[in-house]
Amino acid sequence: MSNLLRLLLVRHAGFVALSAALLGGFQWLICAAVASVVASGALGASSQSLPPLMQALRSEQFLGDLSRRSLLAFGWAHPIAQALGAAVAIVLAAQAVAGESESGTIELTLGQPLARRAYLAAQAVFALAALAFVTLAGLAGTVAGARAFGLEVFGAGALARLGLDYLALLAALYGLTLAFSAFGREGGRVALAGFLVALLSYLVHVIGTMWAPWEPLVPWTLHAWYAPRDILVRGAGVARPVATLLAVALAGGGLAWWRFERRDLP
Repeated sequence: MSNLLRLLLVRHAGFVALSAALLGGFQWLICAAVASVVASGALGASSQSLPPLMQALRSEQFLGDLSRRSLLAFGWAHPIAQALGAAVAIVLAAQAVAGESESGTIELTLGQPLARRAYLAAQAVFALAALAFVTLAGLAGTVAGARAFGLEVFGAGALARLGLDYLALLAALYGLTLAFSAFGREGGRVALAGFLVALLSYLVHVIGTMWAPWEPLVPWTLHAWYAPRDILVRGAGVARPVATLLAVALAGGGLAWWRFERRDLP
């Protein structure tokens, strides 16, 4: 198992490091943008002076009261921030079984004295470590940017809750995509399915918060359990959201394990 973990580190280190750097850099740029807004005095603008889309976003959890904290929190709700983490989760899960089977390397790995459950466990351990690294890089970008531009730095507790919720969201995407991977034979198609699930969840959540006919669908999305503004601005807890997302991750992982144990490899 340790040999497999080292192999995964060598194989994916560049991709994970690049994603982490991009997320950290993006959060730093968000801080720079917020500092620019603060300096321009735009935070004092009335809602009537804002464009219609900004008014719609202001009416719910994305921007809220347009405070410094809510704008910084929006950096974590931004689709770019979510896409960077989701890409790591989905690509690693798609590669874990379907990608390795497609390339023929999984037979070589399992030809060694390594049980299938140990193989899948090593893949999950590495993915969790990679996702945690990406999350920490993003949080570091927020802290560094806030200090560099003289913005209020969130407390350690708030940042820890945000990190746990973000990590749990990525873990849920990993678990679901891993289930697809255990049933699939082409890594590209599995990755596409994972990205479609993430995109559908995000779009239904965003549209449902602004359009009443879709509102009943919102609680059924993964993103309903990820609320950076509630955490950073309102001080909301994350026990229930994290537990829900981890339950999805475990369900996906359990289904992947069940299928992988019974799967015939070429």
